Amino acid sequence: MKISVYSLIVGLLMICFFTENTIAQNPPPAMVGLCLPEAGTDKGWNEQAKVGLEKVAKKYGFKVMLAEALGYGDIKPTLRDMVKKKCELIIAHASGYQTVAPEIARETGIKVTTVENHKDVTPGLISDIDTDPGPGAYLAGILAGRMTRSNIVGIVVSDEPPTWNRMSAAFAQGLKSVRPDAKLLYSVIGEDAYADAAGAKRNTEDQIAVGADVIFGQGDGASFGMLQACSSRKARDGGKVWFIDVIGDKRSIDRADVLLSSILFDFSVVYDEVIQSIIDGSFGKQHWISVRNGGIHLLDPNPAVTDKIRQEIEAARRKIVSGEIKVVEVVEADMLHKYLRKLFPK
Repeated sequence: MKISVYSLIVGLLMICFFTENTIAQNPPPAMVGLCLPEAGTDKGWNEQAKVGLEKVAKKYGFKVMLAEALGYGDIKPTLRDMVKKKCELIIAHASGYQTVAPEIARETGIKVTTVENHKDVTPGLISDIDTDPGPGAYLAGILAGRMTRSNIVGIVVSDEPPTWNRMSAAFAQGLKSVRPDAKLLYSVIGEDAYADAAGAKRNTEDQIAVGADVIFGQGDGASFGMLQACSSRKARDGGKVWFIDVIGDKRSIDRADVLLSSILFDFSVVYDEVIQSIIDGSFGKQHWISVRNGGIHLLDPNPAVTDKIRQEIEAARRKIVSGEIKVVEVVEADMLHKYLRKLFPK
């Protein structure tokens, strides 16, 4: 049997190629640590991270070391304990951990993934996850504009981190596109008030008292207070006060049927990317959770939402994906305030 020189060379090159790529592959981590500022059952930011990582852990076969309800202070002791217990990757799931997590990574050499922390991304050591939630919030703004009866819509936030700011601006932009004459209310509960359910309830009640009948709430644990206010208070016309949530699905606890929708975050999408980057040797880069990669989408709206409105929202989604609609990007709080005043002058 004769083998041509050409065929022999091609065969050798293919063997070298596959051998090189096989050698370049690293195993996934055996254990991944996840640090949460609040409980992993909050039906929001923290629970979605926990559920997302558990989903990816099942796919790749690693164990999850969970540390929850850590608050927003110094978590170095927790991080060092995770290093001591052989975590090969630690995900610090709060913007408040931006300083301590990179410090531990540099101190120990253990890989960490931060949130909203582009400046510390370091090849081989520190990766970061940020959100592009604007398109989802823009669609929620359209929904709010079509469902308000009073023409007064409110936004209540637990602080002003980049993620909330992006969503507040895009929500306002979407509202403006269908209700240019609407009145938009905006309230900040306080600094790092992510778990302040009582403060959230007060701020939401204040907005309802002056006529808001749709509330867009961004608050992690504080969002339970927002939902409670919408559930227990009537709008000025005696009807429901609708609540639009973020990140989680609270339908199971929505006894008053006021949950209009939610902007859902599926963190498994980016956690999968992070694990893949460890395997292929490219760890230490910026990752995004967005509509385009399937990480962000609207929860199926309340049955009270008509097919016509649903179709309008879907048409807008397609225009966003195609680039026909450009969703605003506002990160800093002071710029957000200026943008809201420009869209909805008082």
